Amino acid sequence: MELYARFLWEAGVAQIRTAPPWFQWSSGIESPIYVDHRRLLAHPTWRRWVVETLAKKLSTAGYTFRAVVGIATGGIAWAAWLGDYFGLPVGYVRPQPKVHGLSRRVEGLTEPTSVLLIEDLISTGQSSHRVAAILREEGFHVAAVAALWTYDLPSDLLKAYPVICLLSFPHAIAYWQKIGFLSSDTIHALRQWHKKLSDMQKKE
Repeated sequence: MELYARFLWEAGVAQIRTAPPWFQWSSGIESPIYVDHRRLLAHPTWRRWVVETLAKKLSTAGYTFRAVVGIATGGIAWAAWLGDYFGLPVGYVRPQPKVHGLSRRVEGLTEPTSVLLIEDLISTGQSSHRVAAILREEGFHVAAVAALWTYDLPSDLLKAYPVICLLSFPHAIAYWQKIGFLSSDTIHALRQWHKKLSDMQKKE
């Protein structure tokens, strides 16, 4: 896992700013760190490692699902690769239904079943929660939620589902400090930001 964390840094998948302008998440939250898993798509060796490692975690946990569903767009590729690994059907969920054609929200799967829901990262948990609600409305059962990265923020949004994540923000920055990529001052600033954001989440 330390080698994977090192790769994320060296490949520019994970980037950190020590001064403004900060990165802005889709939720509007300003962040000193940004994790762009689209860059990971260009590295087949690490792609396979991610899929195999996530699959082993899921198998060890013993979750039962009959299809894999990605959250558009970041989770679609990972859903496809995990689906291939397990030999299962694959689908994805649109945040909004198409305004043309069949106006579907759940694509690829035609019959409700038990699914693994995957996206590239979990921050506040809002997007996973919203998509899980769509799946339930369409008659699907969400057996578990998986992600490549979690910011490990407190949230009640996903408490109804088992969550499996490959790497967390606290563990990643500890690895980066250990191998000399981050200074003590930067680590302190990142932990203070994380604590402040966690406190905000607890109040919501």
